Amino acid sequence: MKPRPLVLRSVFLVLVGLLAARMFQLQVIQGARHARLSDRNRIRKIVLSAPRGRIFDRNGVLLADTRPSFTASVIPTEMDDSTLAVLARLLELPADELAAQVQPVTYLSVPVPVRRNLTPPQLYRIEENRFRLSGVRVSVDPVRNYPEGEVFCHVLGHIGEVTAEDLAADTSYRRLDFIGRDGIEKLYELELRGRDGHEYIEVDARGQEIAPLAEKRRTEPVSGTDLHLTIDARLQRKAAHLLRPHRRGAVVALDVRTGAVLCLYSHPGFDPGMFTASLPKARWDSIAGSVDQPFFNRALGAAYPPGSVLKPFVALAALEQGQVTPATRFTPCVGTYRYGNRDFTCWSRHGSQNLTEALAHSCNIYFYQLGLEVGLDSLIAFLGTFPFGRRTGVDLPGEAAGVIPDRAWLDRRYGAGRWGHGVLLNLSIGQGEFITTPLQVALAMSALARDGRYHRPYVVARTERPGGAGPSPTARRLPRPPADSVRGSRQSIRVVKQGMERVVEHGTARVARLAEVTIAGKTGTAQNPKGEDHAWFACYTPADNPEIAIAVVVEHGGHGGAVAAPIARQLVREWSAHREATTGGAR
Repeated sequence: MKPRPLVLRSVFLVLVGLLAARMFQLQVIQGARHARLSDRNRIRKIVLSAPRGRIFDRNGVLLADTRPSFTASVIPTEMDDSTLAVLARLLELPADELAAQVQPVTYLSVPVPVRRNLTPPQLYRIEENRFRLSGVRVSVDPVRNYPEGEVFCHVLGHIGEVTAEDLAADTSYRRLDFIGRDGIEKLYELELRGRDGHEYIEVDARGQEIAPLAEKRRTEPVSGTDLHLTIDARLQRKAAHLLRPHRRGAVVALDVRTGAVLCLYSHPGFDPGMFTASLPKARWDSIAGSVDQPFFNRALGAAYPPGSVLKPFVALAALEQGQVTPATRFTPCVGTYRYGNRDFTCWSRHGSQNLTEALAHSCNIYFYQLGLEVGLDSLIAFLGTFPFGRRTGVDLPGEAAGVIPDRAWLDRRYGAGRWGHGVLLNLSIGQGEFITTPLQVALAMSALARDGRYHRPYVVARTERPGGAGPSPTARRLPRPPADSVRGSRQSIRVVKQGMERVVEHGTARVARLAEVTIAGKTGTAQNPKGEDHAWFACYTPADNPEIAIAVVVEHGGHGGAVAAPIARQLVREWSAHREATTGGAR
C-alpha cells in the first residue's frame, strides 16, 4: 500500500499537468480566437451612416438633403427576454410588429435600427428606462429630407429600405440601409449614396457604452455626390400652384436650345419623406390605392391622344410632300364631313379656310381632308421622325413610349385589314390610336421651334463632390445630349410656325396671349371614352427666337383653349419675369 502523501502528490501532478495543457490550448493554440471573442464582448463596432448627396435646382435652390434624426436600435445578441416588450411599450408599437423586425436578425451583434425619427417624448422615455433596456442603443443618424417634397417628388423620386433582392444584387449594402426607389434617387443611386464610416466603442459587462476605443482609429463617413439639376424651382412651384385646382394633370417645360428640362411636374403628388420612417399600413393602403395614382409620373409615363396639338405636324407633313400650299382650300367646313357611311364632326362651322386659317381655328374638317391627301403610310413615316412613339431617353425612370399606329400595329390590334380609313381621319386630328406623353409633345414643339432640330431632354446638369461653398475641384459637367433632326424644310416649318402664332393671336388660344412676349402654340381637346375630354396646350416662346417649349395636359379638363392655355400663359409669364436667371443656369 502506497503512502498517502505519494498518492496525493501524484494526483496533484496530474491535475497541474491537465491545467497546464488546458492553459496551453487556450492561450497558445486558441489564443488568437479567444482574444477576438474577448474584444467582441468588450468592443462594439458602430457603422457611421454616410449622408446622401444633396440635390439642387439650376439656381442652387436646395431640393433634397439630410437632417439629423434619433434612431432606436437593438443589438440582438445582448437583449434579454423583456427588452422588446419594454421597448415596444415605450415606442407605442405593437410588440409583435417589433418582434417581427428583429426575428430575422437575432444572430447579429451589431445595432439593428428598429425605429427612426424618434419624437422627443419617445426619446425621453427610452432614456428614463435605460436600466431596463439591455441591448438598446439610441444614435443620431442622417435621414433624407425633402424641403418641398410634393412639388418635386416625381423628379426626385424617393428612397426605401433595401430588400433581400437588393442585398443579393449588391453585397455592399447592409440590412435596413436605404436605396433609391424612383426618380433621380434611383437613377443616380451610386453617385448619391456615399460611403459609410465606422468607429469602435468600448462597452462594460452590461453592454453599456463607455467611450470610443483609442487604439482603433475612427473612419469618417464620406457624403454622396451632390447633383445640380436643370429644373427651375420657380417654374416647378408655379406649375404645382396652377394645377392644384384640377384633379390630375402634368406640365413639362424644356430649354429648346439644349434639351434641359426646366419643369417636369405631375399632379397629384406625394410626400417622399414618408418613406424615411415607418409607414403605417393604413396610410400606405390609402395612398397606393387612390384612383388618382399619386405615385404615377404623368409627365413622362402617361400617354394620351394629343388631340389638335398634332395638327401642326400633320400640316407640315402635307407641306413637305407638296400636296398643299399655305393657300390650299378644301371643301368648306359646315360642321360635319361625310366619309364612307360615317359622319366626322368639327367643333364649329368654319366655312372656307386656307392652311394657316384652319390651323389657327383648329378646324377638324380641313384636317380630315388634309390627312387623306397625305395618306396613312406617309403620315406615319413623317411623324416617326419626330420624338413620338419612342422613349426620349430622358435621365428619369418610368418613361412611356407612346404609340404611332402603323399598318402592322393596326393589324395586330384589329386583325389583318379589318380596320378602315376612319383610322386615318382620326389620326389627322390627333385622336384614336395615336398616343403620346407630355414630354414627347414638349420635345416635338422644341423641334418646330428650332427649325427641325432638337436635343434629347436631360435633368441632371452636373455632379459635384461636397466640400463647402463655391465650385468643387471635382465638379463634373455631364455631357450634353447630341442633337437630332426631323423631316421638314425651313420653308415648310416657317409656314406652320406662322399658323401657330395665329393660334395665339387670333385663334383658339387667344387667352394665352401676352403683351410682353409672343407665344406660338396649339390647343388640343382630346376625346376620352372614360369621361370628359383631356385639355391640352403646347407652345414655345419667344416666337421670333425660341428659348422655351411648354406642354400642359389636364385630365378631364375639357377644352384646351379654356383650361390648359391659361396655365401655359402663367408659366410663360413666370419664366419671362425671371428670364435671365432661368436661361443662364445649366445648359
